[in-house]
Amino acid sequence: MTTKLLAGPILRRTTTRRVCVWLATAEPLLLQLTITDDNGSILGKSNLQNITQQRLQVGKNLWVYLLQALPDADVNNPYFALDTLIYYRLDEIDEYANSIPLDLADLAYGSYPYPSFFIPTQLKQLLHGSCRKPHGGFNSANQIAMPDALSHGQVLLENTYDNLALRPAILLLTGDQIYADDVAISLLAMLRQQSVVITGKQETLPLSDSFNALNASENTRLDPGTLLLHGRKETLTTHNTGFSSSESENHLFTFGEFAAHYLYAFGNQPGWEPVWDWHELESIGLTNQKEAKTAWEAQRTPLMSYHKTLPMVRKLMANIATYMIFDDHDVTDDWNINGNWYDNVRNSPLGRRIVSNALASYWAFQGWGNDPDNFDKDFILTISQHLNDDANDADISNRYDLHTWKNRGWGFSIATEPPIIVMDSRTQRQYENKYYPAQLLDRYALDWLRVEWAKLKTGQNIDQNSCPIIVATTPVIGFSTIEFVQQLALWLAGLIESWPMITAIEEFTGHKGFLINWMVNTLDAESWSANKDGFFNLMDVLSRRMGIKRCLFLSGDVHYAFTAEAEFKYQNNSLRCYQLTSSALSNEPDVKQSKLLNDADKLTHDIKITHRNWALLPQNRWSIKVQLVEAENTESHVIPVCNLGLVEFKNALPTSHTLLTGDNYVMFPLPEQEI
Repeated sequence: MTTKLLAGPILRRTTTRRVCVWLATAEPLLLQLTITDDNGSILGKSNLQNITQQRLQVGKNLWVYLLQALPDADVNNPYFALDTLIYYRLDEIDEYANSIPLDLADLAYGSYPYPSFFIPTQLKQLLHGSCRKPHGGFNSANQIAMPDALSHGQVLLENTYDNLALRPAILLLTGDQIYADDVAISLLAMLRQQSVVITGKQETLPLSDSFNALNASENTRLDPGTLLLHGRKETLTTHNTGFSSSESENHLFTFGEFAAHYLYAFGNQPGWEPVWDWHELESIGLTNQKEAKTAWEAQRTPLMSYHKTLPMVRKLMANIATYMIFDDHDVTDDWNINGNWYDNVRNSPLGRRIVSNALASYWAFQGWGNDPDNFDKDFILTISQHLNDDANDADISNRYDLHTWKNRGWGFSIATEPPIIVMDSRTQRQYENKYYPAQLLDRYALDWLRVEWAKLKTGQNIDQNSCPIIVATTPVIGFSTIEFVQQLALWLAGLIESWPMITAIEEFTGHKGFLINWMVNTLDAESWSANKDGFFNLMDVLSRRMGIKRCLFLSGDVHYAFTAEAEFKYQNNSLRCYQLTSSALSNEPDVKQSKLLNDADKLTHDIKITHRNWALLPQNRWSIKVQLVEAENTESHVIPVCNLGLVEFKNALPTSHTLLTGDNYVMFPLPEQEI
């Protein structure tokens, strides 16, 4: 890998009209993306005159690119070919207009000269996964470290790269590509150091709203460089950030720290090594030393396993169109879980800025490449101005917080067959009661869903037999047994809190809604079923307003995998759907959690569960029947091991869901649905 690259290249949005490739460098380079065929003939290039729109400085020594190549306008057919192997290369143009190819030989498969990909007429294979915690891959039952399951995708491509009928065309990463709140102590030690290198400064964060560049003082700004390792949870609490993560001792704070984490996770840059030696960590400076050593000992082996797979992950993402959406850990655990969380963090200068930094880094490293047309010049300018402002200008900072928090352009769609719509169910929530679970999509987000569907249908042959893919970070059709327990606990908490004595105590102590708020956070109650109105509104929009007869939900989040089929009915409309859940790539449940899941699985074995509302008027009643699909090569329905999902299609309809787990796999056949 050339030393000029910090991360990438990653193949991003890929259509017949445009191919996007993302990368990051330590200096501004004049780079050109060139698309070629098998014979080396040029099919298209990025326009060098547009480099300022396709490159952005986000640190003194950090530049991110989204190079965009269009088909050659001189050819008879101004589209990139379908179902044909295509290659791309990256050329640096020097001051004498010489073209110097970057060395990407380690990313090419077989005897291919460059990274490769193809654009399918119809999807035959796609990969999906979520929850990639660097130190999360540990099987506590067998006491062994598990590799990052995303690496299994690279093994699959290694075996299928020359067979387009078996080679996956798309990788969907459905949330928690990094864990910003739960960072291994030895990893934060490295990220903290590298963040200063790439940004060229030690960023400080606001502790008060009443500051500007002229009167900023030590007591109104926080310097994270002065904080000892394994002590940031106390800082978050002391400054009333409103964060609720229970594993935040090494939480990321600055944009540079978030950026460094992405560079590590996506880059495999030589020399970027976590601090493996305990004595070296001690010399850097620790707080809670006994707890820190316990954490370091538990994290070290799985983190090393993750670290070893980074070259495989980099090769995979260079050779497959990759799309990403955030979930909570890309920012912080429980992000926007209810209105109370949102208000507390939004009203905290420190909490607000950490979320802004997370969103800006998500845009630069993930969101931009999903669909560059979703982000206008004002949004990009807002981020650029703040990240390159050394004076902490109050107006620039306020604009940065407002624009990142209020942006509604994170969702996107892909005009494949079947089409794909990726929903943002994190920032578009509706809070009727600030302490209770939210509706995961508000009315404007549901309208956005309808608009994306209308865009996809324009000019495409999409009929009622189509089975669109809807990406929702949390399962729309959840594991009923677990969700029933959550709903029962929330109901009991609400009942207890309605007692006059409890209400009086909460109002007297200034902790109104404490019990239900605590329960929501403890149970991580943000499933679609946790708010029945929100669940119904989504299903009603899909089935009645969009006219969809069947769909495929792809999700992650829950740290186990399962496959379900369901039928939703309301009035004269019905929606047949599959729920395919793949989680986690690297965050395996422990022994107790796995046993709980297995016991819950047995309770629902071969049972079709019906959920319904009990509206007084028949025309307002709805129901959904759900049944878990049993794996073909095991009697289990729920799989609590690290996995990467592989979905297979025939004639644009899903036929199977296979979980790649390393040496083994688990395959769920998908029964054909009649509509």
